[in-house]
Amino acid sequence: MDSRELGFPRYMIYCGMVASLTSLSIGYVIGSPNVPEADIRGTNVDNCNVDGGFPECLHFDNLLWGFAVGSFCLGALAGGLSGGTIQNLYGRLRTMFIANIFFILGALLLGLTYHQAMFIVGRIIIGFACGLGGVVAPTYVGEISTINGRGTMGTMFQLLIVVGILLSNLLGLGLSEAPLWRVLLAINGIPALIQIFLLPSLVESPRYLVSKNRLEEARHSLQKLRGQDSDIENEYSDIVQLLLGHTNNRAAAPAGTSDDSAFEDAAMKVDPEVMATNAGGASPHSYSIARLFTSECRGLAIIGILVHFFQQASGINGLIYYSTSFLGDVFGAGNSKYITVGVSICNLLATITSVFLIDRVGRRSLLLGSMAGVTISSILLVIGAYCNVDVLVVVSVFLYTAAFAIGLGPIPWLLLSELLPTYALSPASS
Repeated sequence: MDSRELGFPRYMIYCGMVASLTSLSIGYVIGSPNVPEADIRGTNVDNCNVDGGFPECLHFDNLLWGFAVGSFCLGALAGGLSGGTIQNLYGRLRTMFIANIFFILGALLLGLTYHQAMFIVGRIIIGFACGLGGVVAPTYVGEISTINGRGTMGTMFQLLIVVGILLSNLLGLGLSEAPLWRVLLAINGIPALIQIFLLPSLVESPRYLVSKNRLEEARHSLQKLRGQDSDIENEYSDIVQLLLGHTNNRAAAPAGTSDDSAFEDAAMKVDPEVMATNAGGASPHSYSIARLFTSECRGLAIIGILVHFFQQASGINGLIYYSTSFLGDVFGAGNSKYITVGVSICNLLATITSVFLIDRVGRRSLLLGSMAGVTISSILLVIGAYCNVDVLVVVSVFLYTAAFAIGLGPIPWLLLSELLPTYALSPASS
């Protein structure tokens, strides 16, 4: 069977699940400070007693706490901007390994923190891991996926982010009190540790290997991903032609194999400099962010990047980071923890729904519906808060979460790998 017609080969699913452990880590990092906020800050006590050499809490005022929680974005900025170059230099699997080292280091600093500055440094380090992992994991998943399975595989990244958020909130209900909140924060490193042990069982991305002129390795990798009974020659021919050009493709294809494909027209439109660079065996990391915006890919790259911008600008992170705090002002600190867990469950259910809808309804329709839902629920949330209608506030938060998770949450992560060729994917992902 032609591998381009396959759906979900088992080994491909396995590789995608292992790579998506990165998104589980990211989700856990995002959600872990939310539920135990009052206990970490010691808002209910005057003095933070020292237990076993570590203070039971760390006094943060509102401004410093907001910065401490959000400071991981500073690290994520550095990780994201450098991620494209790193994954092209060292490969997708080695880059995931590097990200995991930073996940573990940051988790240890947070679990052993004894000062506000150490907490912030730990968040920045673990943020670097999130930025780096947020580039390489969806890139890898997109590159190993079949054409028919790419949509569902792409939503797996967001799905495990949501699972990570829910897991951190559920554990937070039982691990909020001192000194257990340290354990809650240290658990950040467990998914990364698991992935480190599983990475040797994965194959490198065939597209990355082709871009490095490691053609035999790429063929072996693609065959293993698609299954030994699948005919990969046409798909392999498409990848080589797109990345290395028509001449190299003929040289790489076995005798008697046709290199005609649906990608031929696209390959002919590739930037001649890129084609010459790749065909000559030069390093594709020379395709920089600046060059991306002057190339033939700039229009599609801008679309993908803008969709990612709107995902973040929707305000979802304010809800995920601080929902326990602002809902506590309305419903009390005790009740707000359970509402936060309910919101996370709603997020998970809506994301699962998007997995089944994304290839049936389409990306554009889900995005438009998601944006409309986020807009309407945001307006209702403001009305509820302004008019002191508590029920409307809760309903709006749940509607907002569901609307986001159905489209704006998962779709941006898979768009870039669908829109762009491999040589432009890394700078666009960064």
